[in-house]
Amino acid sequence: MKALEQAYWQKFKAATNIASPLFGSSWSFGNTAKMADDLGQLVLEGKKTGTTSALAFYELEGAALPRANKVYDMLLNGANDPIAILQTKKVKRFMFNDVTEEMARLEGEGDLSIAYWQAAHREVFKTAFARENLTYDEANLALIYEEFEVIYK
Repeated sequence: MKALEQAYWQKFKAATNIASPLFGSSWSFGNTAKMADDLGQLVLEGKKTGTTSALAFYELEGAALPRANKVYDMLLNGANDPIAILQTKKVKRFMFNDVTEEMARLEGEGDLSIAYWQAAHREVFKTAFARENLTYDEANLALIYEEFEVIYK
């Protein structure tokens, strides 16, 4: 954990009554600094309480899948500064074409529709898959959806 993140973590621990919170990881939304700032702002405004990741990237990195109510993650902005502490509350595996209206709405982006969600995520996933030299196959694209709560900001 970087010094700035450590200081933010200490402020979080001092401001809450959570006994021995377990740190998960530090991360930001999206694949650009602007996207991290924009999506992070939606979180701070309470408009974004859900997010989706491609299962393939967990597998590629050998990372454990998120679990509900286990750890506290630090959300970073586009400059990699901490802006919030989040905790995952629900985790669901689903296929790209099976996104629900509720999931799209909780992601808080655009007009909150499934069509917007699919267009935005299609662009992000295609770029990410190409960067890793992976084949993008939307019909078979397994995803991990998380609902989270802001614990501290």
